[in-house]
Amino acid sequence: MKNVKIILRAAIIFFLLNAFHNGCDSPVSDIVPYSGNWSFTFSYVNGTAFAVSEVSVQDEGDFCEKLVLSGSGTEFYIKGEVTADGVVNGAFANDCSGALSGSLNGKFTELMGAGYASGTFSDTLRNSNYKGTWKARRN
Repeated sequence: MKNVKIILRAAIIFFLLNAFHNGCDSPVSDIVPYSGNWSFTFSYVNGTAFAVSEVSVQDEGDFCEKLVLSGSGTEFYIKGEVTADGVVNGAFANDCSGALSGSLNGKFTELMGAGYASGTFSDTLRNSNYKGTWKARRN
């Protein structure tokens, strides 16, 4: 009877450890501190509205979200990556698996628990006027 109890306890411990281990998609060491949901606002060089987008930065820093241009309703995607130290590099595409064009650069930061980001964008191959600045805030 003692052997059955020992085997049963060992099986339960193994089951619990395995369940907790498989529940995590990303190891903690791979999660960037800037993962989560962000509201992006893009402005042309002259300061007028270019586009807005809700962007979800994945645990490892990757993102790809639809961008809808103000006024025209034209749609394309912003795609990129945020590093653990907050540097963002990206570009534009017709879809999340499409070829990239232009650039999206900037920096993410935390200030007293609030997340902010800003940078520049350009996609003059798509349209010579598609350039300016962007700002983001964690939702």
